[in-house]
Amino acid sequence: MRFVTCLLALTVACTSEPVPPPPPPAVTLAVVGGNNQRAEVDGELPVLLRVAVAQGGAVAVGQALQWQVVIGAATIVAETPTDGQGVATARIRLTAAGPVTIRAQLDTARAVFSLTGLTPSTAPVLVGEVPIPPQYGIHDTFVRDGIAFVCAWNTGVVIYDVGNGRKGGSPSNPVEISRLVTSANGVPGGPAVHNAWWFHNPVSGEKRYLFIGQEGPARLIDTSAGDLHVVDVSDLTAPREVASLRIPGAGVHNFWMDEAKQILYAAFYNGGVVALDVSGTLNGDLTPRIRAQVRPGGIGNTFVWGIMLADGALWANDLASGLWKLDPITLATLGGGNNVPERWGSDLWVKGQYAYTGTWGGSPRNGSGVGDAVKIWRISGSGPVLADSLRIPEGRTVSDVAVTDDGTLLVVTADWSKHGLYVYDLADPARPVLAGSVVVANGLHTGEVVRIGGRLFVFAASNPPNPSLQVYDITR
Repeated sequence: MRFVTCLLALTVACTSEPVPPPPPPAVTLAVVGGNNQRAEVDGELPVLLRVAVAQGGAVAVGQALQWQVVIGAATIVAETPTDGQGVATARIRLTAAGPVTIRAQLDTARAVFSLTGLTPSTAPVLVGEVPIPPQYGIHDTFVRDGIAFVCAWNTGVVIYDVGNGRKGGSPSNPVEISRLVTSANGVPGGPAVHNAWWFHNPVSGEKRYLFIGQEGPARLIDTSAGDLHVVDVSDLTAPREVASLRIPGAGVHNFWMDEAKQILYAAFYNGGVVALDVSGTLNGDLTPRIRAQVRPGGIGNTFVWGIMLADGALWANDLASGLWKLDPITLATLGGGNNVPERWGSDLWVKGQYAYTGTWGGSPRNGSGVGDAVKIWRISGSGPVLADSLRIPEGRTVSDVAVTDDGTLLVVTADWSKHGLYVYDLADPARPVLAGSVVVANGLHTGEVVRIGGRLFVFAASNPPNPSLQVYDITR
């Protein structure tokens, strides 16, 4: 009997159901970057698609995330691993216009991206071109009252009639009035005439002074060189240099003016932003006229490219520390800053409730982005908030951005090969739509947007080895 009982117990033990293992922790995906972008067809998006992966509430490292195009046309890698923070990234190239939906998946968990491919509809028309001597060539152009001041580096500043009537010139047929090679002031590289601003003084009624920037040698973030020069152009046929300003250890870049208050704002790279009193007669050394100076990012984090006064606020875009809002009197920082960590900054334009900033350079910053993006910002009393980005296909430097006087178009110039002039419709200023573009060999460095005779023109700088002033009609 004991034997039967033991045998029965053994039989029951051998035939019992095994206890199943617990289910694996649930996987969750969250979109953390790159959603809702828009870019021109055949161009990579400016911001990587980024998905955070967690399993059982913990960061999931080394997991293979699958990527798939669900709607539209695009190319994307099939699989990428999560990094040490549990984030997987992917680059994407849009290959057709229209909406694109991308799905990221791990097990049964999914995350979805909505993107848009854009196609140009019209192209700017080249209506005039003037060769510039190849002493580097041409950098900026300033146009006002039908007079163009072409900043031609060591050739100096060349003054053209482009619709003023003085010499019978026009945008399609610029006629030279005069030229001046400003002094080098001992700065290596020569006069290096970079940019200009023709001051129309509403207090005195004079149109006497032309401010010129000299861009000398620089080392990103650390040092720069070049003076601000003042040229008397009361006689446009005989310009003469009368004054200058030097900030020790720093070089001047771009300008903006509050003409009503007779203040010139100058970006001085690592020297920050300088506010200069330019009232009355200008002679000699202008150092005593400095009213304020600020390095918005602090020493070692300041390299200001440009500034712009808009609706009572001064805006500065810094290669190193991003877009800042400044007090126009004291230059105290009021908001923004340290807001583009993945790219170096460049030019800026502010219009209404939005600002547009460019990006610079062919070397990735922090191993991330090159200068191929235009950043779109919503601006408010507390400063800028990033709203969106545009990408210039295969871009390396977005060197100029500007909005037309009627606020309908955003105009962008881009350097390097396969780049040039890009015009965007601003029916929705938060989401510019490409309306036209033109590719120029070696790209366009800058573009001055101006209305002459009721038509819109861009005075653009074609880069070496064949530098020229190129004039495009972008009237719609």
